[in-house]
Amino acid sequence: MRTSVNELTDAALLLAKEHLKNLELEQALQAIDQSLKKRQQDSGSDLSVHGNVLWAEILLTKGRFLRDSSFPTLALTKLLALQEITPSLNKSIAFLPLQLLIGESYLQLEEHDKARATFKSILEISKENEHEIGEIQALNGLTRLAFNNPKDIETALNLANQSLELLIQHTDESDFSVLAENYLLQSDIFLYKGDFSQAINYAERAIQISKERNLKELFLEAALKAGKIAVHMKDYALGIKHLLSVKAESMSINHEAHFAEALLYIGITYNEVFHYPKSLEYLNLVEEAPKKLLQSTDQVLLLNYLGKSNFLFANVEKAEQYFLAAEKLAKQSQNKPALAFCLAYLGVISSSKNQFNKALRYAKKVNNIREQIGDVDGIQVNLINLGSVHKKLEKYSESIKLTSRGIAAAKRMKDGLAEIRGYQIMAEIFRKKKEFKSAVMYQMIYTKFYEDFYQRNDRQQVSEIEHQFTIQQLERKIADLQKK
Repeated sequence: MRTSVNELTDAALLLAKEHLKNLELEQALQAIDQSLKKRQQDSGSDLSVHGNVLWAEILLTKGRFLRDSSFPTLALTKLLALQEITPSLNKSIAFLPLQLLIGESYLQLEEHDKARATFKSILEISKENEHEIGEIQALNGLTRLAFNNPKDIETALNLANQSLELLIQHTDESDFSVLAENYLLQSDIFLYKGDFSQAINYAERAIQISKERNLKELFLEAALKAGKIAVHMKDYALGIKHLLSVKAESMSINHEAHFAEALLYIGITYNEVFHYPKSLEYLNLVEEAPKKLLQSTDQVLLLNYLGKSNFLFANVEKAEQYFLAAEKLAKQSQNKPALAFCLAYLGVISSSKNQFNKALRYAKKVNNIREQIGDVDGIQVNLINLGSVHKKLEKYSESIKLTSRGIAAAKRMKDGLAEIRGYQIMAEIFRKKKEFKSAVMYQMIYTKFYEDFYQRNDRQQVSEIEHQFTIQQLERKIADLQKK
């Protein structure tokens, strides 16, 4: 939740506010420190209420940049102290920024019940005072909380729509950041529902607003979201453009959390276009970063894609270690789709080692997860692996049935690599059965798909986009140096 504090007269605090607007957080904190020292020297007093609110806002921004709980903890301590000293602040619309920052502190610290109570209180105060922007901010906060619980997704959509309806009526130029935040929430909800076209539409609206209004952090969030969605949609050219932009911009303002996420998804993009050395280059960089910079879902994603890239780059033992680590973390976080993904590949690895009983146990676990949550990533890999295991066990009828289902799943999920492997296994099954006409047919399909698949220019296109982006960045740096 981003707020603005207007009631400042102290020159150092005004400077701190300007640094915060430009996301120059270290300079902002130095200016706050100068203001505090001057007040202590002049009158022995602490910062004003508005000064402390600004300080808390800087700390919370720092917490988002570093995903470090010590910053929201300190911010919350300051804000609650202010609240305790002056209880009337709780019901004063003039000090709504303080209440919003308390809600943001609780959100960052994942104290959801306290955050919910805070935002409900803000909503009540705002309605009583007919303060629309406060209502919108409270609804956005409640939407974020509802979205954290998969069971509350319809509630989240309803709250986000209430907020959007109010925003349509309230078009004050100073509140464009709230509109961008709402678009990002809408994007999250449609992404969860699997409606990628709507999800990326809202993310791109947020990009446009935040770029026009120079809302740097919101621009990063929106571009990162759009990049992720584009990769989900297999539009790798669009995805890499957004992600490279996030990588450059987040590095320029030291937003370490978004920088790590950008590297992760660039690595995933290269994996998806079969450029495994380049994928590992990016994924290894993320692995070296502090784990706290990634949320648990992204930590599992990193381990799974390190496993997949190493496996497809023929580092099978290393891949197995990553998948085992992913299995452990996915179980801890109860991330069932990620768990199915790593178990499916552990089954493939076991099968490659002729450990068929182990492979079948992994496959059974994946099927159990699928029954619980429906189609998941890894299902096509699992079915085709089962087909391969049954082929090696000479259970050809079962192998044909499973592999055919795996090919159908691969087509549905647009997993060309799995589909190709399925045709290869089918050709091998019919050769074993000495049904040579069918074997030749599947071998021809396999060869045609293999050639078409590797002649696609996705890998070259993504690499060229990154190359051009790097050149443009260097040219900008040279131009800046020449100006100076």
